[in-house]
Order: sequence, then C-alpha cells, then structure tokens
Amino acid sequence: MVFLAAVVFGALSYSRLSLRLMPELTYPTLTVRTEYPGAAPQEVESDVSRPIEEAVGVIGGLGRISSISRAGVSDVVLEFDWKTDMAEATQDVLEELDRVLLPVQAERPLILHYDPSEDAVLELSLASTRQGPSDATELRRLRRLADRRIKRSLEPIRGVAAVRVSGGLEEEIQVLLDEEQLRRLRISAAEVIDRLAAENINLAGGTIRDGRTEYMVRTLGEFTDLQQIADTVVTERDGTPLRVGDLGRVVRSHKEREIITRTDGKPAVRIEIFKEADANIVDLAHRVRQAVGGVDEDQPGNTLAALLADEEGAALKVVADRSLFIESSLREVKQAALFGGLLAVAVLLLFIRRLRPTAIIAVSIPVSLAITFAPLNLLDVSLNIMSLGGLALGIGMLVDSSIVVLESIHRCREEGDEPAQAVVRGTREVRSAVFASTLTSVAVFFPMVFIVGVAGQAFGDLGTAVVVSLLASAAVALVLIPMLAALGSASSGPPEAPYRPRDLLPLAALRSFVGAFRSTSPLRSILAAPWRLLLLAVALPLEVAGKTLLAALMLIFLLIRSAGRAMGLAGRIFRRLAPEGKGIARFYSRVLIAGLDHPWLLLLAIAGCLGVTAVVLERMESELLPEVHQGEFTVEVALPVGTPLAHTAEVLTPVEQALLAESGDIESLLLTLGYDRAQSQRSDEGEHTARFKVLLAPSHHSEQSEARVLGRIRRRLAAIPDIETRVVRPVLFSSKTPIEVEIQADDLIQLRALAEQAAALMSELPELNDVESSQRRGAPEIQVIYDRDRLSRLGLDIRTVAQLVRNKVQGTEATRYNLLDRRIPIVVRLGLDDRETADEVRALDVNPGGARPIPLEAVARVV
Repeated sequence: MVFLAAVVFGALSYSRLSLRLMPELTYPTLTVRTEYPGAAPQEVESDVSRPIEEAVGVIGGLGRISSISRAGVSDVVLEFDWKTDMAEATQDVLEELDRVLLPVQAERPLILHYDPSEDAVLELSLASTRQGPSDATELRRLRRLADRRIKRSLEPIRGVAAVRVSGGLEEEIQVLLDEEQLRRLRISAAEVIDRLAAENINLAGGTIRDGRTEYMVRTLGEFTDLQQIADTVVTERDGTPLRVGDLGRVVRSHKEREIITRTDGKPAVRIEIFKEADANIVDLAHRVRQAVGGVDEDQPGNTLAALLADEEGAALKVVADRSLFIESSLREVKQAALFGGLLAVAVLLLFIRRLRPTAIIAVSIPVSLAITFAPLNLLDVSLNIMSLGGLALGIGMLVDSSIVVLESIHRCREEGDEPAQAVVRGTREVRSAVFASTLTSVAVFFPMVFIVGVAGQAFGDLGTAVVVSLLASAAVALVLIPMLAALGSASSGPPEAPYRPRDLLPLAALRSFVGAFRSTSPLRSILAAPWRLLLLAVALPLEVAGKTLLAALMLIFLLIRSAGRAMGLAGRIFRRLAPEGKGIARFYSRVLIAGLDHPWLLLLAIAGCLGVTAVVLERMESELLPEVHQGEFTVEVALPVGTPLAHTAEVLTPVEQALLAESGDIESLLLTLGYDRAQSQRSDEGEHTARFKVLLAPSHHSEQSEARVLGRIRRRLAAIPDIETRVVRPVLFSSKTPIEVEIQADDLIQLRALAEQAAALMSELPELNDVESSQRRGAPEIQVIYDRDRLSRLGLDIRTVAQLVRNKVQGTEATRYNLLDRRIPIVVRLGLDDRETADEVRALDVNPGGARPIPLEAVARVV
C-alpha cells in the first residue's frame, strides 16, 4: 500500500515537473538602467552614472560596481556575493535610488535582473500581404496590429511573462515648425508647446443638481482631428490670431526610425514571447502555437493567424521556437535512460539466467524512478538535461542493492530455509551492507548540492536526482524486493529451475492470491480479503509490466543466441559468456591467483594505469559545459559609430540578398538593423549595429551546415571596410565571455591605445575569434560652446538658449492625441529642412520675441 501510494504520487509529480533545458540560474547581479534622452556619454556619466554609483555603493554584500555610459543611457552593474538574498538586495537598491537626485530630463531608473537564460521562447513574424499601400503606411499598421491585437491576445496565455514587439513604425503626430515663420512672427517653439498642452484637455467639473436629476459637468477640449491641432491659436498679432497651421505643418507620421526588422528579406514586425520563471517551456510553446495557428488549419476562424490573414491581410507565423530543441534534447536523454535500463536488465538476464529474479529486479527500476519524482517535485527540481542525466546515471546503480538482497534471499533458500524465513534472514544479513553501500554513493554526489556559484546551480540538480534515486532504490531493495520475492514462492522444494517460456505468463500473483484462500479457513479468508486484494492490485500490474519487458528481452536474447550458434567463432564466444559464464569465471580465477602470487607485479600494473591516466587527464581540455549546436546562430555586425540607420541598411542589404539567393542550408534569415532603445540589452548597440540571425534547415550534420553558412557570411562581410563582426551561438548559460583581459588607466586616450594594442595581439592567436574591446568610440557630435559674455550682454543665459535649441532640434512631446484605444504623442520641433545640417543649426534664432533675431552662431561656436 505504501509503495502503491508512492508510485501514484510519483506519477502525479512527474506530470507537474517543469521542462527546461538547464536548471534555473539566478545570477547575483542587478543592472540599474537610466535613460537620459539626448545626453552625450560624458553628461550621462557625470549626471547619472556617478551619482547612482555613490548611492548604491553602501549596500551590504556588494562585491563590485561597474558602469557603462553611452549616449542617452546609463547602465550601472551591481555584482553581489553568491549567498546574497537578491530580493532583499533589490529592495535596498530601490531605497538608495529614491535618494538620488537626477536631472529633470532623466527617466526613472529601472532595475534589471540579469538572467542569462531569459531569452525569447518563441519569435513571431508579422508581414503584410496587401499590395498597393506605401511601406510606411503598412509598417505603421503592422506595428499597431502587433501592439493592440497580437500582444493582447498572447499575454493572457498561461505561462507568458511578457510579449515584446520590435520593428515597424510607431505612430506619432508631428508639428513641424518653419524657422523662418517663427523668426518673422517672433514666436518661440516653447509657446507652441505650451499652447497645445493647454488646449488639449478633458476635465471633470464636478456635479450639479437640477430638480431631481444630478448632472456631471465635463469640459471637453481634447483634439478630435488633426485640423483642430492646426487651427489652435498660439497668440495674436495686431488683432490677428496666429494659429499652429500658420507656423508649420501638422502631419500624421511616425517616430524617427531606429530599428528595421526583416524576415527572409521582407519587412516585418518581430514579436518575442518570454516565459514566466516557473513555466514549462514545452507546454507554453504548444499553447502559443495553438493560439497562433495558421491559415491552413481545419478551423481557420479560431486561430489568430487565420483571423489576421482574412481580416487584416497580414501573415503571422512562428519563425523561431526554442522549445523544439529543448524537447528534442530531453527526449534523447529520456531515450538514453530507457535504453540504459533495458541494457541493465538484459545483462542481468544474461548472467543470472533465472526469469523470476530478473523480473523482480527489473520492476525495481521503474518503481524507484517513480518514487524519485515526488521528492524532486517537492525540492522544486525541474526536468532538465542535468536532472535527467542524474536519473540516467543512477539507473545502472539502482539495481545493485536489489541484486544483493535477492541473491542473499536465494542463498538462504538454497540452504534449506522456508520462503518466509529465507526472505527475513536474507534481508537482515545484508541490510547494513546495502545501506552502507548506498550511503557511499550518496556521499559522492550529495556535496554537489552545496557548491556555490554557477557550477552549484548547474550541477545541483544532477546531484539531487542521483541522491534521491539512490535512496529510493535502497528503500525498494530493503522493503519491496523482499515482498515480491515472497509472493508466489513455493512453500518447499528445490530452488527455482532455469526459466521456461510459460514462466513469462503473469500468473505468480494470481497463484499466490488463490493459494492464500485455499490454505486458510473461510472466516480468516474473508477477514484478510481486503489486504490480499490490495496486495494483488500492487503485485499484478508490476508483474505484468516486468514480464512484458522480460519477454521482449528474452526474444532479443534468443535471436542473438540463435545467430551465435549459427556462426562459428561468434557462437562459441557467446556460449562461453551466456550459458554458464564458466569462461569468465576461469579467467577471473587465473587473474586472481596470479595477483596473489605476484603482488608487486599487480601493484606495478596499477601504478602504470594511474600514470597513464594522469598523463591523459593533463592533456584533456576542460570547460564548464560543451558547446551545443542548436541549429541557429547570430552574427552581430557593427559599422563605425555614428553611421545612420539608412546607411547601415544600404551597406548590409546586399549581404542579406546574397545569403537568401544561396540559402541551401538556411531555413530562415532574420535581420535586425539598428536597435530598440527601450529594449536594448547591450550598451554598444545603436543605429550602426545589425544582427543576422540564421536558422538552419534541419540536418543530421548541423555542425557542418553551420560552418558552411558562417563561412559564406564572413566572406561577404570581410569585403566591407571598417566593419566589426562577432558570432554568437545559443549557449546553455554564460555569465561572461570566455576570456577577459581588464586594462585600467586614468587617461582615456592612453586606455584606448592600450586596449587596441592588446586586442590586436590577441587577434593574432589562432585559438581566439571575435576579439573586441568594451570601450567604444563615441558617436560623432556637433558641440555648441557658448560665449558667456555675449549672452550676458544680450540678456540671455545658457539654460534658456540650450532648452530652445533642444526644442527645435530634438523636439518635445507637447501632449497626446486620444484616438479610441490609443494615445498618440504630439511632438513639436522644426521641420527637417531647418535642422538637417550644422549650418542650419548655427542659424537658429535664440532670441524669439526680440526686436531683432540673434542666430546661435552669434553667441556660441558650433563645431
């Protein structure tokens, strides 16, 4: 009854175990990311990075602080000790950040938990199938569909943590002012911004009562169309109202494009799906695929892809799915474990040559595994390649204790004991030895649970799985095996004869059940009936499963044996090993006698083996985990910093087209040009960067296919001047790059020279690829250096003038346009014709409303 309950609980626990490729890895690292729009790296470092570093530097358990300051973004990386409670550390960081005074233009700092396993589980691609509309119109529509329809449909799916959309064009209403009109009418951009913000408003005005009716008072002043924005009065001149339309154009457009995404050469919007921490990746991917569906489903109206194709003329498909590799890897590990169990039983049958003992031992393997799953579920261990590898490693060790106990019982039977007495005495004589031998194996693997760091988190599941399975096998050997050995045993007579075909029938449990009724009085039989029925319910399924397995093994055994007899030498070798094992016994006896007669020779052979082992071990390469080829890789490309997105696309599009033209080994090619500022995971990304994500066609030689495709890409990219490339493959986990050389200096110019020299030397080593420096060249910039004396004589100050330049060049979001289910930003700035070149920036009027216009170059140097 106890084992039946344990098996049932184990089966239920198995269905609840989550599937992952690797164990859950929690790195003791936090990243504080702060956006400072429009700021150069120097201002980001002095105004954001340093204050944050000084504030969080007092937190306990902090091992190291580093920061990366780039244009518009600050990343402060906090590395804690491995034993630090990250929840408490996160709360401490939040408390310290509340005390930091940052510039008004800086966004609120965000805390990112560094999780190397947090990659998108699935990637979807949304492309248009319509003909006719312009690319900009279609890309805006696709981005709207992805944000408003696809994202909202997929986020409620159980296990989905986030749906991230990138690519396409984000809607924006732009008020493009004319600098000449502003100068002539003496109006500043700030006046337009303030006026739009004041005019676009809905405000509750309270309630009033009229008789028995209560009315709500509302002010309705929000813009309902673009014409109302253009007709907004900014000010009056000589009784004539000056409207926004008199100062510029109001257009419905999109935000400045920083990212381009294409799938197989076609413009598309990318949708990435991330899982919750405890979600089962395989089940999650199945649910998402079921929701997305396809246009060729039996019931197309019930799938998201079919609805989008029919109603919106858009094609939605899954282009990358990590769960496929994970499922395949776990399936291979399970098959290896099953094959190992079958081989273990076959070896037992080969040498024991008795059916019933082999069947009893064979039953102990699935029972021990089933019992193991319940503790694994309680210990929050997932099914991954580590835990499954531990179970596979333990399968061969599971039968050891069972063999010892069963052979001891068999020996007692041969000595003339009754079945019950043989079971009790045989188990009692070896129980201490069995338990001690199990503890020795446990002592080897149990310390893995206490390893600190990445290795401990990675291999802790393996140690836990082996330890739990070994303890379960000991319990099975000392309790279940004796019970099964007692079931169906004859009351007297000689030991069991060699197996016969009729012994494969599952009749032992039934004979024992019927014999128990015959050998006792009717009253006692009735009273004991519930217990005997329970025993039958436990024994019969186990016997059926064990004997079915043994029947298959017997068939294989007989086939091999028949083939061996038909073959001369092979038959003689098999008969020496299989029937009696006399050849092995004689060989062992001779070796044993020789070792006892010549002990020094034996010690010398052992020393020689140890020496050879030491030499081989020293020459073996070592790494935490081997490189895994998952059928995909990413080539990250970087042009010189400051390269605009349009030029990046112009340079790399021919490479994309060439790869698609010779796509023999490529199943899909995902190209990302530029970056998404809000979702960037690296500090060196920008409009000058790109990523070629290559998904290889299924092949039995994926490593060779990857090498061929990668060679083609590298040859194409090598022809482009001033380009840097790096190949990134999906890894099981990696906290840092394999080799890092850290150089420190107080002078940035000297530091850059030393870093470039070190990178050049390391690049010459044949063992290293993709050597790069973390220090990046800054983006080209136009600097405005103000003359304080001139500004003072003209009654101006740097803050006012700098804010004016910012409003005209970068623009400012004045308000938002309410359009049904979304609010579109209204951005005010100069038209592109008035802010495209450095000369146009020099000509900007910095004294709007003054008696005469003053250009920027009159009070500052623009270099």
